[in-house]
Amino acid sequence: MRLWPLWLWLMAAPAAAELLQAQLGAQLDKARVAAGERVTFTLTSDDPLPTALDLGPLAADFEVVGRRRAQTVSTVNGRRRERHELILTLLPRRSGQLSVPALTIGGTRTPELALMVAEATSPQSRLLPAPTETAPPPADVSPQRISVSAEVTPSAGVVGEEFLITLRVRSPDGPPQGHLPTPQADGARLLPLGTSRSTDEDKTHVLVQRFSLFPQRPGPLAITGIGFDAWQPAGGAPVRHRAEPLHISASPLPAGADADTWLPARDLTLTEAGPTEVRIAPGQGLERMITLRVEGLPAERLPAIPLGIPFQLRVQEDAPRLWNERASDGIVGYRTERVLISAAEAGSYVLPGPALDWWDTRASAPRTATLPDWTLTVAPLASAERRPAARWARDQQAAAGDAGAPTSADGDGPSTQRSAAGAERDAMAGLPAWVIMLAAGVALFGIVLWGILLWPRRGLQRRRRQRAPAPPDPAPQSRAAPPTEPDPEVLIAGVADAYARASAADARTALLAWGAAVWPERPPGNLAQLMLRLGPPLRDDLKLLDKAFYGPDDGAWAKRPVAARLEALDVGSGAGPAGAHTTRATPA
Repeated sequence: MRLWPLWLWLMAAPAAAELLQAQLGAQLDKARVAAGERVTFTLTSDDPLPTALDLGPLAADFEVVGRRRAQTVSTVNGRRRERHELILTLLPRRSGQLSVPALTIGGTRTPELALMVAEATSPQSRLLPAPTETAPPPADVSPQRISVSAEVTPSAGVVGEEFLITLRVRSPDGPPQGHLPTPQADGARLLPLGTSRSTDEDKTHVLVQRFSLFPQRPGPLAITGIGFDAWQPAGGAPVRHRAEPLHISASPLPAGADADTWLPARDLTLTEAGPTEVRIAPGQGLERMITLRVEGLPAERLPAIPLGIPFQLRVQEDAPRLWNERASDGIVGYRTERVLISAAEAGSYVLPGPALDWWDTRASAPRTATLPDWTLTVAPLASAERRPAARWARDQQAAAGDAGAPTSADGDGPSTQRSAAGAERDAMAGLPAWVIMLAAGVALFGIVLWGILLWPRRGLQRRRRQRAPAPPDPAPQSRAAPPTEPDPEVLIAGVADAYARASAADARTALLAWGAAVWPERPPGNLAQLMLRLGPPLRDDLKLLDKAFYGPDDGAWAKRPVAARLEALDVGSGAGPAGAHTTRATPA
């Protein structure tokens, strides 16, 4: 009986732990920031956070410049746990010791969090002063001059059409430094397209921000909150610059239009690669890939591409691929679908081309995008073009031929020969074993005796050939004439002819032939080896010729008098530089 309090405590501990985990939490990513620096405030809960959250207590000391939600799911020991986060980006309005007030969500209050916002000493300061030193007084810096303008095109359209909002922030004091808030428009969807920076002719810096706006309901629509929050060099709250509100008008859908298939766009195209007539074998797969491109709509709003495929065909579809291109004139959405088609039976099928109805916002008229029909033929491959398969009935055919062939009387036929061989094998099989061994021994003795008697005769013949006199030398007329040496004048003439025709390949061949005639023992193998054996100016001439093989040939090498310099060259006295190998003189 004394253990029942402990038992109750153990039973209640898991529930108490779960209750503590389900409490609302709040935290800051930093405890100390500088003036004009942002801080991240995160609310966490195990239960989903409400969409409409009262953030009024934060407005006194902070400006909410951004918000986003996150959700994580984890499983621990078989128990599933969800974690929901609301992440707010806060910008302090003043410096000093601030406090993030408590927020009430679903009857639960978050704790108050302290934040220290330090004052900036100067616009160019990057390091805080040492603790023992006194900070210099704040510099008197005038705020940056900012002008803001905005426009929207077109001013009127239909529901779902893309409207382009362009915000321009100009400053003659340098690139604008600050934050671009997101415009507000009830009943419309906004999509940022990106920013760009440029400089005008008068040295004014321009920051351009573009948004795509898609009205969701007909009627007039006001776009507010378009502007720029400029940061101050001396710190403190940013200075707001706002443009005048923009107004557009969205007309309802045309009569007969379906809201589920409504596609307002500047341009819409369907593309598919490949031929329109295809032939496959039964069981073979055919892949179709169709891409839908729409100017003026994001990819997530593009519908599935309708494909009319006969029911006799088997279809396997992959998940569509979606992506967007964000340009200065709007957004371009893409959708690609991949389909694998096959058939089990032969036949001919017609696959109707897809068709999509859309609304041309430029011409305010309905359009239809189509693709041509496909003709699919399913048929087996032509067997006449195949090579005949190998047949392995050769033994059966031979056996059948032997059974039906007549036997000849003289025993010359195949059947008679096979019968005789079979009879001999039967006779050998009937002899005793000692007879067979005796016959093998007699045969082996005969082979050894033949070798003993033949070996002395082979030695006698070898000694007779050695003592025989040598045959007389052939007559001088029958000897081969020695090879004639090439004439250097003929080789130099070949060099001159190649240079006259400006043929680099022929010139190299002629020069190497001349080098082989001058140095027959070690002929040069290329122009580089020939250069090492010649001095200037011939070496420079050959360098110019060698360059023609590794770059553009301008013909400058052909203007050098190489043949004349070869004729005047005295090879016997040393054609090359000091240490060059010259072993043969030019014949007189």
